[in-house]
Amino acid sequence: MKNKEWFRTWFDTKYYHLLYRNRNEGEAHRIIDALLHLLKPPPNSSFIDVACGKGRHSIYLNSRGYEVCGLDLSLNSITKAKKLESTTLNFLHHDIRNPFPIQDCDYALNLFTSFGYFDSVEEHVKMLKNIRRSLKSSGTFVLDYLNVSRVMQDFCPMAEETIDGVKFTISKAVDGNRITKTINVQDAEFSGEFKEQVMAFTYDNLCEMMIESGFVIQDTFGDYELNRFATDSPRVIIIAQRR
Repeated sequence: MKNKEWFRTWFDTKYYHLLYRNRNEGEAHRIIDALLHLLKPPPNSSFIDVACGKGRHSIYLNSRGYEVCGLDLSLNSITKAKKLESTTLNFLHHDIRNPFPIQDCDYALNLFTSFGYFDSVEEHVKMLKNIRRSLKSSGTFVLDYLNVSRVMQDFCPMAEETIDGVKFTISKAVDGNRITKTINVQDAEFSGEFKEQVMAFTYDNLCEMMIESGFVIQDTFGDYELNRFATDSPRVIIIAQRR
């Protein structure tokens, strides 16, 4: 690894959490409610929330009566999430490129573009294979990713926002197969720059990786209301089954 991976630094800063403060509970509830209505998991089914952040999806899913384990690389986020642990809700600090410490789950979720962060396709396939191994035979996996076609359609190269006295200047660029967001932060105590990078995986790319990793694609949706996927949909939400 030549340079420190961007997500190891950015996700543990207070500025990340400030900038994305509007990723609220209502949004998390909406996608979980829609998925539960679609999948109809039996009572007491087990879920693994892959790249769970501070656990907003995990916590709500657990409140609906399911056993949930959340995994994330951000120690800061996992430390906060652990304050809400119970006998049926657990959070683990874990690099999802490594084999998971939990097996035999009924369902796996990877929500809100918690994918595409790594440097190579091979690392993403390794992650997907780890997810597959964490599932029971015929277990279900839900992958929620941005729709690259829509991102390009709505592309805004520069934006500024001031939140609680902190100025964020955000520039976006497409470089080959990557979408890069450069975030300049200025406040009274800090001035610096962070980056976010995701691979510009198309729907076809995602399907190819999932099939290579041992999944069968069952359905695809294009938003959090689970409308059918189209080229201009905001999201790519793939429902797959372990083969």
